[in-house]
Amino acid sequence: MKNFEKEIILELLENSQSKELISFLDKALNETIKYSGAGYFLTISHPRFPIQRSVLNEPNIQGNLGDTPVGYLIILSGSELMLECYSYDSEIFPKHQDLYFSRK
Repeated sequence: MKNFEKEIILELLENSQSKELISFLDKALNETIKYSGAGYFLTISHPRFPIQRSVLNEPNIQGNLGDTPVGYLIILSGSELMLECYSYDSEIFPKHQDLYFSRK
Protein backbone atom coordinates (compact mmCIF):
# COMPACT_ATOMS: atom_id res chain seq x y z
CA MET A 1 0.00 0.00 0.00
CA LYS A 2 1.36 3.38 -1.02
CA ASN A 3 1.39 6.25 1.48
CA PHE A 4 -1.19 8.25 -0.49
CA GLU A 5 -3.52 5.21 -0.53
CA LYS A 6 -3.26 4.86 3.23
CA GLU A 7 -4.01 8.58 3.65
CA ILE A 8 -7.10 8.22 1.44
CA ILE A 9 -8.28 5.18 3.41
CA LEU A 10 -7.78 7.03 6.70
CA GLU A 11 -9.72 10.04 5.43
CA LEU A 12 -12.63 7.95 4.16
CA LEU A 13 -12.78 5.94 7.40
CA GLU A 14 -12.46 9.03 9.60
CA ASN A 15 -15.43 10.62 7.89
CA SER A 16 -17.63 7.53 8.29
CA GLN A 17 -19.39 5.51 10.95
CA SER A 18 -16.49 3.03 10.57
CA LYS A 19 -13.65 5.08 12.02
CA GLU A 20 -12.98 2.42 14.68
CA LEU A 21 -11.53 0.35 11.80
CA ILE A 22 -8.54 2.71 11.58
CA SER A 23 -6.83 0.83 14.40
CA PHE A 24 -6.91 -2.39 12.35
CA LEU A 25 -5.23 -1.02 9.23
CA ASP A 26 -1.66 -1.73 10.32
CA LYS A 27 -2.69 -5.26 11.31
CA ALA A 28 -4.50 -6.06 8.08
CA LEU A 29 -3.53 -9.15 6.13
CA ASN A 30 -3.32 -10.42 2.58
CA GLU A 31 -2.92 -7.23 0.61
CA THR A 32 -3.82 -7.79 -3.05
CA ILE A 33 -4.18 -5.51 -6.03
CA LYS A 34 -6.17 -6.14 -9.19
CA TYR A 35 -6.31 -3.92 -12.26
CA SER A 36 -9.53 -3.64 -14.23
CA GLY A 37 -8.35 -1.39 -17.04
CA ALA A 38 -10.50 1.49 -15.82
CA GLY A 39 -8.88 1.43 -12.37
CA TYR A 40 -7.60 -0.86 -9.67
CA PHE A 41 -8.75 -2.51 -6.47
CA LEU A 42 -6.46 -2.64 -3.44
CA THR A 43 -7.87 -5.18 -0.98
CA ILE A 44 -6.81 -5.94 2.58
CA SER A 45 -8.50 -8.23 5.07
CA HIS A 46 -8.91 -8.34 8.82
CA PRO A 47 -11.37 -10.38 10.88
CA ARG A 48 -12.69 -7.16 12.48
CA PHE A 49 -13.62 -5.58 9.14
CA PRO A 50 -17.40 -5.74 8.57
CA ILE A 51 -19.02 -8.70 6.86
CA GLN A 52 -21.99 -6.71 5.57
CA ARG A 53 -21.40 -4.53 2.53
CA SER A 54 -21.07 -0.77 2.84
CA VAL A 55 -19.60 1.87 0.55
CA LEU A 56 -17.62 4.85 1.86
CA ASN A 57 -17.48 7.65 -0.69
CA GLU A 58 -17.54 10.79 1.45
CA PRO A 59 -15.64 12.99 1.19
CA ASN A 60 -15.51 12.78 -2.58
CA ILE A 61 -11.83 12.13 -3.24
CA GLN A 62 -10.73 13.11 -6.73
CA GLY A 63 -7.40 14.01 -8.20
CA ASN A 64 -4.75 12.89 -10.63
CA LEU A 65 -2.34 9.98 -10.72
CA GLY A 66 0.30 11.64 -12.81
CA ASP A 67 -1.84 13.20 -15.56
CA THR A 68 -4.73 10.72 -15.25
CA PRO A 69 -7.92 11.95 -13.51
CA VAL A 70 -9.07 9.44 -10.87
CA GLY A 71 -11.40 9.07 -7.91
CA TYR A 72 -11.39 6.80 -4.84
CA LEU A 73 -13.90 5.05 -2.63
CA ILE A 74 -13.93 2.17 -0.15
CA ILE A 75 -16.06 -0.94 -0.23
CA LEU A 76 -16.28 -2.90 3.03
CA SER A 77 -17.57 -6.46 2.73
CA GLY A 78 -16.75 -10.00 3.81
CA SER A 79 -14.09 -8.91 6.34
CA GLU A 80 -12.28 -7.04 3.58
CA LEU A 81 -11.59 -3.40 2.91
CA MET A 82 -11.29 -2.62 -0.80
CA LEU A 83 -9.95 0.73 -1.95
CA GLU A 84 -11.21 1.32 -5.47
CA CYS A 85 -9.36 3.70 -7.77
CA TYR A 86 -11.40 4.55 -10.85
CA SER A 87 -10.57 6.69 -13.85
CA TYR A 88 -12.94 8.91 -15.74
CA ASP A 89 -11.73 8.36 -19.27
CA SER A 90 -8.36 6.60 -19.24
CA GLU A 91 -6.96 3.15 -18.68
CA ILE A 92 -5.09 2.55 -15.44
CA PHE A 93 -2.00 0.34 -15.49
CA PRO A 94 0.30 -0.88 -12.69
CA LYS A 95 2.70 2.01 -13.43
CA HIS A 96 0.01 4.52 -12.43
CA GLN A 97 0.03 3.35 -8.83
CA ASP A 98 3.66 4.51 -8.61
CA LEU A 99 2.85 8.03 -9.80
CA TYR A 100 2.21 11.00 -7.55
CA PHE A 101 -1.41 11.54 -6.50
CA SER A 102 -2.51 15.17 -6.42
CA ARG A 103 -5.93 16.41 -5.40
CA LYS A 104 -8.17 18.54 -7.55
